[in-house]
Amino acid sequence: MAQFNVYGISDLITKTNRLGVVEEIAPEMLEAGMEVLQPEVKAAAEKHRDSGAMADSIKPTGINHTGSTYYVCTRPAGKDKKGVRNMAKAAYLEFGVKGRPAVPFITMAVINVQGDVITAMRRVFERKVAQL
Repeated sequence: MAQFNVYGISDLITKTNRLGVVEEIAPEMLEAGMEVLQPEVKAAAEKHRDSGAMADSIKPTGINHTGSTYYVCTRPAGKDKKGVRNMAKAAYLEFGVKGRPAVPFITMAVINVQGDVITAMRRVFERKVAQL
């Protein structure tokens, strides 16, 4: 699916690491960013609504981490009433299939709110650092 790499936030990450509070701040920053991103992805999917199962199934995952890397994603889950995986529908739409061009709705949603996501994450960071 689409990968959302936030550029321009390197200074926040560096400062968070220096403060030694990554485990405390990173999950809240991701939650704040997801509050902005998830509705945009869902709204973009709604524009391509057929049965509505795929758009309705788009939800954020829980916050996960591997070592010092924290991540979260929003994606379709489950299957529709015909047994078709909602993630497959999103992939066919996002990347296209033979005879059907790509309609990168997730990519466009990410691009549309990237600045707002960074702002939301920065607000959490600044609030948390001010509390230290």
